[in-house]
Amino acid sequence: MIFIFPLHRTASLNETRPEMTGFDAAAATYDRSRHALIPDYDDLYGAAVAALELEADEPACVLDLGAGTGGFALEVVNAYPLVKCELADISAKMLDQARVKFAGDGRFSFRELDIVAGEFGHGWDRIVSSFVIHHLEHENKRKVFAKACAALEPGGIFVNIDQVQACSQAVQDIHMRLWKKDVLAAGALEQDLEDGLKRMEAMDINAELDDQVLWLEQAGFSEVEVVYRNYFYAVFVARKAG
Repeated sequence: MIFIFPLHRTASLNETRPEMTGFDAAAATYDRSRHALIPDYDDLYGAAVAALELEADEPACVLDLGAGTGGFALEVVNAYPLVKCELADISAKMLDQARVKFAGDGRFSFRELDIVAGEFGHGWDRIVSSFVIHHLEHENKRKVFAKACAALEPGGIFVNIDQVQACSQAVQDIHMRLWKKDVLAAGALEQDLEDGLKRMEAMDINAELDDQVLWLEQAGFSEVEVVYRNYFYAVFVARKAG
């Protein structure tokens, strides 16, 4: 498999995307708070990993967009041990955490990448992302979807775990109230919840589920479905024609 990337590193990522610098500050505690703020973490990621449709002994090349500290990548490799996964993220500090976590494991590689401005390369069997693309303006969401489709091999699959906006503010408020209740019942720290809510207010630009399905179809994917939803997050699965 041959991957094609630009010869230069994208420069000054956090200078060109200052709204994303909050992830640098959260890097050290990100793994703990991520699990705390997703009470159904195992079900959510289990559905996403199953949607990759790989065999346990099947080798594959996977690109993780906005990989952070590598939570999704770890779930993928635990399920499919022969997979090689590249973690791409705009935050160097997030990637530093991932490098420590996966030190000595040759299945993981790392690349500092702005997923809006940067290149994904070509020849990926699968592309994944989790809780990243909702931070982008809607037009940039569509750009990322199109680039993901172009970067996949024919028959490849893009699996995106992300937040969705409810059809009305009243329903969104209900989802938020129930989610907060579940988070605290699952044992999350009040500080984790407070920090998470601050990041949501500062950085989230959620889109409705139906809009995201449409944008994925318009990006060139031949099949798009939602295989899991709970409150304001969902698992999108988009297949490129073979």
